[in-house]
Parts: sequence; structure tokens; C-alpha cells
Amino acid sequence: MTQDLIAEIQAKNSQITQSQLLEQLEVERTKTAGLLSDETLLRLIATKLGVQISQTIFQPSNIISSGRLFAGLYDVNVAGRLIAVFPVKTFSSEEKSGKLATLMLGDNDGLLRVVLWNEKAELVEKGELRVGQAVRLLHGYTRDDRYGKTELHLGTKSLIEQVSSEETVEYPPLEQFTTKISNLNPNLGNVHLAGVVKAVFGKTGFTRNNDSDGVVMRFALRDDSGETTVVVWNEKVDELEKLLRESTHLLLVNARVKEAKGGTVEVHVDSNTNVSAQ
Repeated sequence: MTQDLIAEIQAKNSQITQSQLLEQLEVERTKTAGLLSDETLLRLIATKLGVQISQTIFQPSNIISSGRLFAGLYDVNVAGRLIAVFPVKTFSSEEKSGKLATLMLGDNDGLLRVVLWNEKAELVEKGELRVGQAVRLLHGYTRDDRYGKTELHLGTKSLIEQVSSEETVEYPPLEQFTTKISNLNPNLGNVHLAGVVKAVFGKTGFTRNNDSDGVVMRFALRDDSGETTVVVWNEKVDELEKLLRESTHLLLVNARVKEAKGGTVEVHVDSNTNVSAQ
């Protein structure tokens, strides 16, 4: 496969010799510390040369675990289970406009934030990507977010494949990424929880400091280790009213633990939290 890619690059860019390609390949191997295959590195080199390489049949060996990713990689393949699927957002500026959606993908190394652009984001609108699915995300590229954490981006040339039921056992279950309620404390910051709704306490309105109106709702969530109060804010209230029924199983991704009165803790859900019924 490596020799085929070298030949294809040379056929589409006659200015570069095989020895020059091999020299560049060695440079990229050193830069990436052996984390990426020669095929992926050659595709990276081709991109830099402005050469369009034909797609190849997926090989499992091309998958990179989330813990080995860093910013600046191209033609990256990852696989795992969808832990959260956030709603599509639209954006518009003088330069461009479009859609984006974000996912949280879990593999054996942890969680990876994934950004879907335009037609890939439309898969979320169509309901084709759901929490709990095992997927392969192919031909993406990596960037650092504003906090310096690596994330994967999927654009026009990227592919999303659902993993067959026989292969799903390779990926961690949703519960592997959650915190037990008995272990909650304010120092944890953001957490992921799974549990059953025990009671819904209704919603109340309030007035913010800027005189705008807000709304808050509370419910009790229980797992096999204990029970906690969940506080839902503003736009999330309308979203969750449709889900909140006693005995409903919920998965909360990116909720925040805060100290409540009396030294107890409670969990807060806002626009940065993804909630799904299981």
C-alpha cells in the first residue's frame, strides 16, 4: 500500500522524486513519534503537496485511540461509542455560514470531543447519530480547542460508519464514563451521570440581575449508590420537560457538581449539558 501511494503521488505531481518522498516520510515519522502509519503520513504529505489521493478500503489497523491524538493530524480514523450528541447550531459571518454539531466519543482511552461540519452535522438533524451507537469516524483532522485539548473535526471528505453489532463489544459501555452519585463532590467540576428519575419537583420562574426572566426546575436522580438533586436551568427546562417522568433512565453528560445548602451537593444542568433518555 505504501508503494502504491508513493506511485500515485508521483503520478499526480511529477516534480517530486521517490527519494524526496521517502525523505519527507522519515521526517513525518520522527515528528509523530511513530504514532501514525506510513499510509496516513503519506496522505498527510500528499495534502501538503496539493495532491488528491483516492480513498482506500478501511482497515482496522488504521484506527488511532483518542489518547494518542494531538493537534495538526490529517486523515485520522477513530472508533468508539457515542456518549453524547449535541443539537445542531448554525453560524453566519461575512466570510462564511453553515452548520455544526458536536459529539462526545468514548473509547478505551477516555472521551473525545468531535465537531461535525455542514452535511455531517445534518446527520444529527436527521436522527442518524444517537447516544449508545458504536461508530467509526474516518478521514478527520485534529485541532486544539480553546482550552488546549485535542478534538477531532469531520468535514466534506470525512466518513461516519456504524459498527456492526458483533464489533460493538470492543467499545466501552456508557456506564464506564459515569460517576457514581455517592462519589459526587464539588471538587469534581463537570461529571457524567446515569440514573433513574425518582421524582420531579416542577419548575419556577425567577428574575435575573439584568431584569430578564429565567426558569429553573429540580428533580431527583438515583443510581445504585445513592440519590441527588438535579437543578435544570432556562432553555434546558423546556427540553427536559418532555423526558422527565418517574422511572425514566437518564444519561447526563457534562453536568456540574455544586455545593448546596447544608453541605450537601447537587448537580446542575445547563446549555452545556447533554441529557438523553436510555
